[in-house]
Amino acid sequence: MSEDPRDQDRVVFYVTGSGTDSTEQWRSMWARVKGKTENDLRKLPFRGTYFFRPGFIRPTPGLTRTHKYYYAIGWMYPVLHALSPGYAVTLQEIGLAMIHIVGRGHDRDIVENRDIAAIAKP
Repeated sequence: MSEDPRDQDRVVFYVTGSGTDSTEQWRSMWARVKGKTENDLRKLPFRGTYFFRPGFIRPTPGLTRTHKYYYAIGWMYPVLHALSPGYAVTLQEIGLAMIHIVGRGHDRDIVENRDIAAIAKP
Protein backbone atom coordinates (compact mmCIF):
# COMPACT_ATOMS: atom_id res chain seq x y z
CA MET A 1 0.00 0.00 0.00
CA SER A 2 1.43 3.36 -0.99
CA GLU A 3 1.57 6.01 1.68
CA ASP A 4 -0.30 9.17 0.84
CA PRO A 5 1.38 12.19 2.48
CA ARG A 6 -2.10 13.57 3.18
CA ASP A 7 -2.65 10.69 5.64
CA GLN A 8 -0.53 12.54 8.20
CA ASP A 9 -3.28 15.19 8.32
CA ARG A 10 -6.13 12.71 8.76
CA VAL A 11 -7.81 11.48 11.90
CA VAL A 12 -9.38 8.01 11.86
CA PHE A 13 -12.17 6.85 14.14
CA TYR A 14 -12.97 3.17 14.56
CA VAL A 15 -16.05 2.30 16.59
CA THR A 16 -15.27 -1.06 18.14
CA GLY A 17 -17.23 -1.68 21.30
CA SER A 18 -16.94 -2.28 24.98
CA GLY A 19 -14.99 -5.46 25.60
CA THR A 20 -12.59 -5.15 22.67
CA ASP A 21 -9.28 -6.85 23.41
CA SER A 22 -6.13 -5.06 22.21
CA THR A 23 -3.98 -7.94 23.49
CA GLU A 24 -5.69 -10.26 20.97
CA GLN A 25 -5.73 -13.02 23.62
CA TRP A 26 -9.36 -13.28 24.77
CA ARG A 27 -11.45 -16.31 23.96
CA SER A 28 -14.11 -14.25 22.24
CA MET A 29 -13.30 -14.08 18.54
CA TRP A 30 -15.04 -10.74 17.97
CA ALA A 31 -12.99 -9.13 20.78
CA ARG A 32 -9.74 -10.46 19.30
CA VAL A 33 -10.60 -9.40 15.73
CA LYS A 34 -11.56 -5.90 16.81
CA GLY A 35 -8.43 -5.68 18.94
CA LYS A 36 -6.26 -6.75 16.00
CA THR A 37 -7.96 -4.16 13.81
CA GLU A 38 -7.18 -1.47 16.39
CA ASN A 39 -3.56 -2.59 16.56
CA ASP A 40 -3.23 -2.59 12.77
CA LEU A 41 -4.77 0.89 12.48
CA ARG A 42 -2.26 2.20 15.04
CA LYS A 43 0.54 1.30 12.62
CA LEU A 44 -0.79 3.52 9.82
CA PRO A 45 0.59 7.06 9.37
CA PHE A 46 -2.45 9.06 10.45
CA ARG A 47 -2.33 12.20 12.58
CA GLY A 48 -4.54 10.40 15.06
CA THR A 49 -6.38 7.12 15.46
CA TYR A 50 -9.13 6.88 18.05
CA PHE A 51 -10.99 3.76 19.04
CA PHE A 52 -14.45 4.34 20.42
CA ARG A 53 -15.64 1.55 22.72
CA PRO A 54 -19.24 2.31 23.57
CA GLY A 55 -21.49 -0.05 25.49
CA PHE A 56 -25.19 0.66 25.09
CA ILE A 57 -25.88 3.33 22.45
CA ARG A 58 -29.18 5.14 22.50
CA PRO A 59 -30.15 5.96 18.90
CA THR A 60 -31.27 9.43 17.94
CA PRO A 61 -35.07 9.69 18.26
CA GLY A 62 -36.70 9.33 14.86
CA LEU A 63 -33.79 7.44 13.32
CA THR A 64 -35.24 4.78 11.04
CA ARG A 65 -32.26 2.50 10.36
CA THR A 66 -31.56 0.96 13.74
CA HIS A 67 -31.76 -2.55 15.07
CA LYS A 68 -35.30 -3.43 16.07
CA TYR A 69 -34.19 -4.44 19.55
CA TYR A 70 -33.34 -0.81 20.32
CA TYR A 71 -37.04 -0.04 20.18
CA ALA A 72 -37.73 -2.86 22.61
CA ILE A 73 -35.01 -1.90 25.10
CA GLY A 74 -34.67 1.83 24.42
CA TRP A 75 -36.77 2.61 27.47
CA MET A 76 -33.89 1.27 29.57
CA TYR A 77 -31.52 4.09 28.57
CA PRO A 78 -32.57 6.51 31.35
CA VAL A 79 -32.27 3.71 33.90
CA LEU A 80 -28.85 2.55 32.61
CA HIS A 81 -27.60 6.11 32.38
CA ALA A 82 -28.70 6.86 35.94
CA LEU A 83 -27.40 3.62 37.49
CA SER A 84 -24.27 3.23 35.36
CA PRO A 85 -23.40 6.41 33.49
CA GLY A 86 -20.21 4.83 32.23
CA TYR A 87 -22.12 2.22 30.24
CA ALA A 88 -24.72 4.12 28.19
CA VAL A 89 -24.21 6.95 25.69
CA THR A 90 -26.27 8.50 22.93
CA LEU A 91 -25.47 8.44 19.25
CA GLN A 92 -25.36 12.24 19.40
CA GLU A 93 -22.69 12.11 22.14
CA ILE A 94 -20.55 9.83 19.98
CA GLY A 95 -20.79 12.23 17.03
CA LEU A 96 -20.02 15.30 19.15
CA ALA A 97 -17.07 13.57 20.79
CA MET A 98 -15.62 12.76 17.38
CA ILE A 99 -16.00 16.37 16.24
CA HIS A 100 -14.37 17.69 19.44
CA ILE A 101 -11.46 15.26 19.15
CA VAL A 102 -10.72 16.39 15.59
CA GLY A 103 -10.49 19.97 16.85
CA ARG A 104 -8.87 19.47 20.25
CA GLY A 105 -7.26 16.04 20.15
CA HIS A 106 -7.38 13.61 23.05
CA ASP A 107 -4.67 12.22 25.29
CA ARG A 108 -5.63 8.53 24.79
CA ASP A 109 -6.50 6.63 21.65
CA ILE A 110 -9.02 4.33 23.40
CA VAL A 111 -12.20 6.27 24.13
CA GLU A 112 -14.60 4.55 26.54
CA ASN A 113 -18.19 5.54 27.40
CA ARG A 114 -17.25 7.91 30.22
CA ASP A 115 -14.73 9.62 27.94
CA ILE A 116 -17.28 9.92 25.13
CA ALA A 117 -19.82 11.62 27.40
CA ALA A 118 -17.21 14.01 28.86
CA ILE A 119 -15.68 14.95 25.50
CA ALA A 120 -19.12 15.54 23.96
CA LYS A 121 -19.82 18.38 26.37
CA PRO A 122 -18.95 21.86 25.02
